[in-house]
Amino acid sequence: MSTSRRRFILGAAAAMAAGSAACGTDRSRASADIVFTGGPVVTVAPGAPEAEALAVTGGRISAVGSAAEVLGLRGSSTRVVDLRGRALLPAFVEAHGHPFSMGTALAPPSIDVRPFTVPTGAGVWQKLADAVATTPKGEPIVLNGIDLLLQTDLRLPTRAQLDRIAPDHPVIVVTNSGHAAYANSSAFALAGITRDTPDPIGAEFVHDADGELTGEVREAAAIIALYSPFAAAAGTGALDNVRWAYTQLAQAGIATASEHAYDAKSQAALFAALAREPDCAVRIRAYEVGSPQLAADPANTAGAPAAADALFAKIGMKLWADGSPWQGNIFTTFPYLTDETTARMGLGPDHHGGMNYTPEQVTELAAAFVDQGWQLSCHVHGDAAVDVVLDAYAATGAPAERRLRLEHVGAMRPDQFARAAAVGASPSLFIEHVYYWGDVLIDELFGPEHGAPWMAAKSALDAGLRISFHNDGTVTPPDPIGNIATAVTRTTRGTGRVLAPEQRIDVDAAIKAQTLDAAWQLHLDTEVGSLEPGKYADLTVLSANPRTTTPDRLRDIEVEATYLMGRQTHGDTTA
Repeated sequence: MSTSRRRFILGAAAAMAAGSAACGTDRSRASADIVFTGGPVVTVAPGAPEAEALAVTGGRISAVGSAAEVLGLRGSSTRVVDLRGRALLPAFVEAHGHPFSMGTALAPPSIDVRPFTVPTGAGVWQKLADAVATTPKGEPIVLNGIDLLLQTDLRLPTRAQLDRIAPDHPVIVVTNSGHAAYANSSAFALAGITRDTPDPIGAEFVHDADGELTGEVREAAAIIALYSPFAAAAGTGALDNVRWAYTQLAQAGIATASEHAYDAKSQAALFAALAREPDCAVRIRAYEVGSPQLAADPANTAGAPAAADALFAKIGMKLWADGSPWQGNIFTTFPYLTDETTARMGLGPDHHGGMNYTPEQVTELAAAFVDQGWQLSCHVHGDAAVDVVLDAYAATGAPAERRLRLEHVGAMRPDQFARAAAVGASPSLFIEHVYYWGDVLIDELFGPEHGAPWMAAKSALDAGLRISFHNDGTVTPPDPIGNIATAVTRTTRGTGRVLAPEQRIDVDAAIKAQTLDAAWQLHLDTEVGSLEPGKYADLTVLSANPRTTTPDRLRDIEVEATYLMGRQTHGDTTA
């Protein structure tokens, strides 16, 4: 008997035994529930990058191998899916997501004004005017997604301006980065925020020289405080909103996502309810927003790791070391350019941004959450902020298996990736910055020296790190295929130029960053992320095999079906 044949039989038997124990079902029968054949099976497994067919039994992968071998598990009730040349891959993993804010900010009737939807500032103001005209008096209005860099005729809203446009409605306008929002007086009154309200730790209610609120709030804690009454007004609609977000993720081939701004008090019941639904489309792993209160709370301790069949679990804590490059509040060793764009952003000469916390606060919070047993995930873009976070991580003494995380890491340098490897921290890169904002990074914000190597994926891999890619909830549309394309080509959407070609990575590494290594960051890699017998059947069917598609056509690949634990969550029944 050949080695591959022995591996197939043992793998199928082991998968059936594991599934029987886990699911409490009789798996002794030989027939599979589903067999996929007729196209390449991209396994993302070591030593066997592709196979001809795959079988699913009881929600788990029961066999991967040749078509003849796998079809041998077909029974009278087996559903056989003919891929017709399409590719079967592990379902994608969004290692840094925000399904709650996706649903809250983008689900109808919320108003999506991201530059991908509304390309001009004039269009943004028209959207607001239309909403004021059609929304009953007193009801809140939320616009999500303004972007001064891509909507070049836009200027930042002020409280006085929004008061004039919408005197009878509470209005909030959220930036596409999610790191700032602008509101009128009615919205501040609804939230109970006055000129005397103290700033939350790591955030700010911006005041003018006279101490009055300008209308701007910065960073998550301040935005949450402003927005909470709007979310409360949604009531039971919040479930429908997040369910809508799950659908968007499934349509992008995603079966697992994180919630990277989790608030247990307001969201625990919602996520638990969705996880109990028989047609739940996405597995969620949550990182709660860190605060001094939670750091001091003896009840905020990590329990036993959740298995992949738990469709919701909190697994870590989240900090924001700095902000967004598009807001001018990332902490860098190099300055922003001094030009018309940065002046429109309100930045002065030689601007380096800053931190949301002092280095001492980052160190104290990191130590507290690690001592509580949590995985820690920290938003950090600027290279100066990366140094602060790596210092704090090193001081915790966290074991490597804790898998501390660095989020976004736009300006992270090669030497810092090497240090992250030594500390035991891994990065999740917002690689689509290169595609959507690459031209802006070079021409308007940082120049070629610091803008071109933005999101240096190859440097991270060269340092021996396991990396992931993400779309960050509302900021860019969920698009793992687009992330893979950008990582491979590093071309910009505007001019089509290639940013730092030496930072391009091969397609296998890019696929792994959206599947197995993203699952590893969420402590799920032994159960999902690759197509191997015994793992859960989280699958996606693509219109073409990305391993054999030319780099310039990768972005054209479409997601045709998605499965979560063998249950189809997107696509028609022939997929």
